[in-house]
Formats: sequence, structure tokens, C-alpha cells
Amino acid sequence: MSVMLNEFLSAPAAMRKVINNNKKVIAEIAEEFKARKITNITTVARGTSDNAATYFKYLTEAIGGIMVSKFSPSINTIYGSVVNLKDNMLLAISQSGMSTDTLMVAESAKKTGALVIGVTNNPNSPLAKVCDYYIDLLVDEEASISATKTFVAELTAMYMLANKLSATSAKTNIALIPPLLDAFITLKDDIRLFAEKTKHIDNFIILSRGLLQSVTNELSLKLMETSNKFSRPFSTCEFMHGPISIVKEGTIVVMLAPDSEFSQEFISMATRLSLLGAEIIAFTDIPEVRKIAKFSLDMPSGRGMESPFIYTMAVELYAAYVAECLGINPDTPRNRKKITITK
Repeated sequence: MSVMLNEFLSAPAAMRKVINNNKKVIAEIAEEFKARKITNITTVARGTSDNAATYFKYLTEAIGGIMVSKFSPSINTIYGSVVNLKDNMLLAISQSGMSTDTLMVAESAKKTGALVIGVTNNPNSPLAKVCDYYIDLLVDEEASISATKTFVAELTAMYMLANKLSATSAKTNIALIPPLLDAFITLKDDIRLFAEKTKHIDNFIILSRGLLQSVTNELSLKLMETSNKFSRPFSTCEFMHGPISIVKEGTIVVMLAPDSEFSQEFISMATRLSLLGAEIIAFTDIPEVRKIAKFSLDMPSGRGMESPFIYTMAVELYAAYVAECLGINPDTPRNRKKITITK
């Protein structure tokens, strides 16, 4: 078993630690956010952490009606522009807390008067020290080069923070999700078989929509860095605005399609892609999509806010098993280091 796979399997425990140890600080952040009458949030992150920021944006805007935007670090680090974030909360997410660009943006935002929140796995990191508040991911040291249990931990922190900031909270009790992930892990042999059947895919499209968009991004990233598979994630809606033109006989399309607000859209998309000759590979609990797909992983039903966590567990295990089935060691992806320093 790879280190990467072993760490993915420990994600439910990591999730419990985030829940149990960050309630106080998240409540304090929400209290100051509301006291300062902040109405906008800006995120800054890279890689897996940026995928978690995408989830936070969807969730916070959906349940709280609070505008969330993403900061492009080069505006500050290369172009040298100081953006006034006085009336913003800056949410800086970095597993290591050592990324130069994320740190520089946090420092600049703090000087302009922003409320700066850090989310990292290293309480002694430069990012944790510069922020007004610090949310600890508590995932211990990750031995795998690629981020593993970090993503689930970040999603958990994002869920808790979005709920506290919002006037109305999401309906799912976050404490009930780790047992669902524990139950899902028992299906890991099915996921390995699915990986074996689909390990040949390359140069493919990944589609989903809404809260699952962050998960499509993470699946694409993981397959690129651990199995050298090129892919491009899209929302199903965005895909219709031009990119669908590339679909022809044999085009491979991976769909993350939970039964949700978008079920009919997923069914319509799968139907159209099939008529165009695409080879559909689906993670889904929608019977109509299963029927159309060439290969499908039968996902458990997870309505609403549960789906991003269950599908994250599925795609992370899938990525690890694809590498294993190809005879690639996912613990040592080529051209990669654990901590990436960019400016």
C-alpha cells in the first residue's frame, strides 16, 4: 500500500480533529467578522488549497449570501500593486503556511486593514504567525508528496467557517459526516476495480457542477501529479459555452454526478455526450447516468452538503488506485517537491 493511499484512508480521523479542535477559534472569527460588518471575503491559495477555496466560495455564497472572490497573487507579488482590502476578510489557505506568494498577500492585506485568517497545518509557519486568527488543520505530517488528508481537513474547516459566518446555516451536521466516510472506505475494493477498468484514460474532460466543482478540480490535479494523466475540469454549464465542440467519437468524459439540484442537467448532459460518441465514466448515484455510462462507480446517496465529502473520498482513493494499477509510485511524483515556493 502506498503512503498516499494510507493517508487517504485516515481522512475521517483528520476530519474529526478539525471539528473537535477549531470550534472556539471559528466562533471568534465569526464574531469579529460580524462586529466589523464585513460584507466581502477574499481567498488566496494554490493547488489543493485553492480547490478548497473554491468549495468555500460556493458554500458561503449559497448559504450566506456573502460575496467571496479570489485574489491573484501576482497582482501583489509581481505587478507590485497594493489592493485595498480594508473592508474584506482575507482567507489565506496553505498546507505548509510557507508559500511565499500567499504570505506576501496576507501581509499586504493586513497592512490595508483586512481581517486576515490563516488556514494551515503548521502553527509555527510564517503564515500562521502573521494572521489575526489561525485555523489549525491538525493533519500531522504528510509523508506523501501530494496533499492527501489535507483536502478533507480543509473542506471541513471551510464548512465550519461558512456556517458560522452565515445568518442561516447549512442543514447537515458536520459531525455526522466522518462516519459516512468510514462506511464509504469499506467499498475501497470496488474503487480499486473501477480504477483497474479505467486506468487507460488520458486527455479527458471532467464534468460536474456546484459544490462538486472543487472536487472535479482536485481529481484533475491528483491524476496529473500522481499518474501523469492530462485532464481539464469544467462545470457542465460552462462546458456548453464552447468546449463541447471538442467532443467526438471516443472522447473520454468523466462525470461526478450526485443526485442533487443538478440531476436533470447531469442526465441531459450524459445523454447528449453519448449521442456525440463520447465514452462516459461516471461517479454517480443517478440510475439514468449509470445506464448511459460505459463504466460507473455506484456512489452512495449523499444529499446536499454530504456529497462533496463523499465524492472527495472517492476521487482521492481512485487517484491512488489508478497509479497503483499503472505501476506508478504516487508517493514520488516526478518534478515535484512537498513544499512548493512560488511568487
